[in-house]
Amino acid sequence: MQLTVPANYDPDLLSELELYPVSEIYGKFPSDLVGGGRPSYMGTPLSRSELRDYVSLMQDKGIAFNYLLNSSCLGNREWTAGWQKRLMKLLDRLGDMGIRNLTVSTPYLLELIKGRRPAFRVKVGIFAEIDTPSRARFWEELGADALTLESLTINRDFGRLRAIRDAVSIPLQLIANHICMPDCPLQSYHQNGFAHASDGSGSLFIDYCLFRCSRRRMEDPSLFVRSPWIRPEDLSAYEDIGYTQFKLTERGIPSDELLKRVSAYADRQFEGNLAELLLPYAFPEPVEKSSLWFLKHFLHPGKIWPWKMKPILELARQQGMMFSVDKRPVRICAERIPSDFLRQVVRRDCVSRLCHECGYCEQVARDAVDMDAKFREESLEKFRAVEDKLRSGELWNV
Repeated sequence: MQLTVPANYDPDLLSELELYPVSEIYGKFPSDLVGGGRPSYMGTPLSRSELRDYVSLMQDKGIAFNYLLNSSCLGNREWTAGWQKRLMKLLDRLGDMGIRNLTVSTPYLLELIKGRRPAFRVKVGIFAEIDTPSRARFWEELGADALTLESLTINRDFGRLRAIRDAVSIPLQLIANHICMPDCPLQSYHQNGFAHASDGSGSLFIDYCLFRCSRRRMEDPSLFVRSPWIRPEDLSAYEDIGYTQFKLTERGIPSDELLKRVSAYADRQFEGNLAELLLPYAFPEPVEKSSLWFLKHFLHPGKIWPWKMKPILELARQQGMMFSVDKRPVRICAERIPSDFLRQVVRRDCVSRLCHECGYCEQVARDAVDMDAKFREESLEKFRAVEDKLRSGELWNV
C-alpha cells in the first residue's frame, strides 16, 4: 500500500508521517497562474522559501512532494505566449526546489510539460474524470505517468475498476475518503469554479455547490453512506484487483486530524466517528488562514459589499467551514456499519436505478448516522436563507 496525503505544511508532522506508508504529499500555493482544485481562500498561507524548506525536509524523510496544477479550466489563457512563458518559469522554480512530481487535469498541459520539461513525473488528477478503460488508455498514450480515477462514480463499481486496471500498465490511484455525492451532478460546475478561484485573477467565488451539497446531506442523511468513500477495513478488496495507491483528503486540516486519517488507512481499521475521516470541515481546531482572510477574499466594492456577505459568513462559522467547532454535530458510527457493507453495495445496481428503489444505504444510515436535531434544524434554516439571497439577487442589489 502507498498513501498520498494532503499537505498542511506542518514540518513537525513529517516525523510522524514517515512512520506510515506515505509515498507522496500533495499541495500548492494558494494561487498561481494555473489554478487548482480549491479556492485560494482555503489555501494554507505559503511563501516560496517555506515551500522550499518543506520539500527539503520531505526529501530527508524519503517522501515526494506533488505540486498540483490540476485546474479543470485554464480560461483559454494557455494559448497565449505570455501565459506559457510564465508557466515555464513556474516549472523551473518548482524544479529548483527539488519538486519532480506534478498533477494535471487537462490534456494540453500534460503535453506541454512532457514536451518542454520532461524531467517531471506527471500524474492525472480526478478532475480529468477518468472512469472508463478508454479514457484511462487515452491518458496513458498521451504520456501520463500515473492516473487518479474518478472516485465519485466508480469507487464501488468493481467491474469498471477491473476493466480499467486491465487496460493500462501505469499506476492507478483511488481517492479513499471522498464525501461528495455519488455521481455528483454539480461536479463540473464546482471544479470549474475552483479553477478560476485559484488562478490569481482575484475573482469573487461563493461556494454554492458546497452549500447545496451540505444542505442535501442534512435533509437526507443516507447521502453520508451513499458517498463513494472506502472504509479502511475494505482496502484489501481493492488491493486484490490491483489497486495499491490511495489518496486521502483534505489539504490544510489540523495535524491531529490528518494523522488520524493516515493512521486509520495505514492500519486498515477505524473505530468511532467515520465522519472524522471524511468531512473536509468541522474540526475542533481552526485551520490556518491568511491575515485579514475575509476582507482579502470577499471585499469586492462595486460587485458585492462585505455586510451583504454576513449570512454566508455566519453559515460558514456555524458549520465549521474555515472555522473551528466545539463538537462534531454529525456522527457516522463505524461500528454500526455492517461488516459486509462493501459486498452488499457492490452486488447492487447503483447506476441504472434511483437509490430509493433499493433502500440499502438508507437502511444503513438509519442505524449508523446520528445528527444533533437542533443543529440540523438551525443549519437547514441558514442554508435556505443563504440560497434565497443567492437566487433573489439581494446580495448584488439586482
